[in-house]
Amino acid sequence: MTTIADVAALAGVSVATVSRTLHGSARVDPRTREKVRAAAAALNYVASPTAMSLASGRTNVVAVVAPLMSRWFFATIVVTIEQELRKQGYHALLIILEGEGEDSGMRMEMFAKRVDGILSLNVRPSPAELAMLERLRLPIVAVGMPLGRWPRVHIDDAAAVRSAVEHLVSLGHRDIGYVGTSDISYAHMSTPSVRVEAFHAAIDESGLTPHPEWAIASEWTADAAARRVEQILRAEHRPTAILAASDEMAVGVIGAARWIGLEIPDDVSVMGIDDHTFAAVLGLTTIHQDVRAQGRAAVALLVSAMRGETPTTPDVEIPTYLIARETTAPLAPTDAT
Repeated sequence: MTTIADVAALAGVSVATVSRTLHGSARVDPRTREKVRAAAAALNYVASPTAMSLASGRTNVVAVVAPLMSRWFFATIVVTIEQELRKQGYHALLIILEGEGEDSGMRMEMFAKRVDGILSLNVRPSPAELAMLERLRLPIVAVGMPLGRWPRVHIDDAAAVRSAVEHLVSLGHRDIGYVGTSDISYAHMSTPSVRVEAFHAAIDESGLTPHPEWAIASEWTADAAARRVEQILRAEHRPTAILAASDEMAVGVIGAARWIGLEIPDDVSVMGIDDHTFAAVLGLTTIHQDVRAQGRAAVALLVSAMRGETPTTPDVEIPTYLIARETTAPLAPTDAT
């Protein structure tokens, strides 16, 4: 059976050079790369992952760390990342923090010898965890929440929320509620706190009267949002518009309104953030974010770092934009305050 050593001998290079070449390293001279590929083809050599790992010190495995997997964003970006990593010859090792508690740590040290790099998906690390990641000396890329000095791919969550509030205000709404404030079940996530802070700031910037009782804490699911928002929708003085921090929660708000007998958007306008796959079908007004583009950009940055290259753009911001559909409408004159 042909081995990596046979390829090295035929090409007149070291085993490590063969490994780096077949791994796609940019640090191999183009002429050497061609000799190695020609030798591998002549010998019908198929690289053994184990042999390449032993020769190069690489595992071809990337740790993908996520707070949870039961939400559309994480499911979508993880699938994209896995597909992109596979194209580059890497495998994904998925690490889910859901249910571990705020002080459980990212537990990265146990993976240090099993991965070549780390993708952190909107994880909020403690100072001790950041120090631990520094000790690992691995290439790292963050998606969403910043992670120390490492490259980052993200959207501007504050700008997304601000655009949503501005849209509702432009329609004449001045009594605006919000669903999705920070919840203890999201100890590892940054998005809930970032978006609710942006909402309060946008209300102030718009000169509107804040209503703390209309800022509703909820898990980021349709069912939870429906239960949590029902009380303010039944109140005599209720918001004329509600912004949900995610499209999934916006669906829950719409469901609760319809149970009560309110018409969307005649009685209450509803919008979300994300542009979930079902948003267009339901006619939901939302702020679009390109989740797959974030996954592709993150993989590109990490693969570049694992190959020893310095990123030309270590901070990649993926743009968001408003999509106005049927769940928001101008405030009726009789409802104006």
